[in-house]
Amino acid sequence: MTDDFRIDIPFEKRPPRLKDLINNHVMGDVWVRDTPFGPVTDSLKIAEKFDMNHQHVLRAIRKCKSELGTESKFGLCSNIIENNYLGGPKGRKTKRIKYDITEFGLALLLLYISTPKARLISAEIIYRFFILKTYLTDMSKNQIGAIKGHYRKKMK
Repeated sequence: MTDDFRIDIPFEKRPPRLKDLINNHVMGDVWVRDTPFGPVTDSLKIAEKFDMNHQHVLRAIRKCKSELGTESKFGLCSNIIENNYLGGPKGRKTKRIKYDITEFGLALLLLYISTPKARLISAEIIYRFFILKTYLTDMSKNQIGAIKGHYRKKMK
């Protein structure tokens, strides 16, 4: 009998970013480029990594935007950004729609993609969130303030 259960070290050095969770635990590198605002992927790369047709990813994005787009706190216009690319057969390429997607945009989009990989990523995010919450619950306000200060310095 093999025991597949293991306890991961929750945070080796710092709480992981969504970028790290996806790269290390689920599907490899989906990030197309880094920007001053963080890593960005696009709908074409998401379709490839989730083994989906690009049209299905576009449908999930439209549904996400229609349901969550009215909530300004989610900032979908700056997290799921319409863009274009040239696609089609050689010699007859046409301008087509794709979307650039930030880490937060991908976290929201995962709510609308129903594949095993998407559910695994969502579960990993929730798992890490609850571990972080239990760490913070046992800390004093001064300890939490020290952690915030430490990460603020690293961000500058």
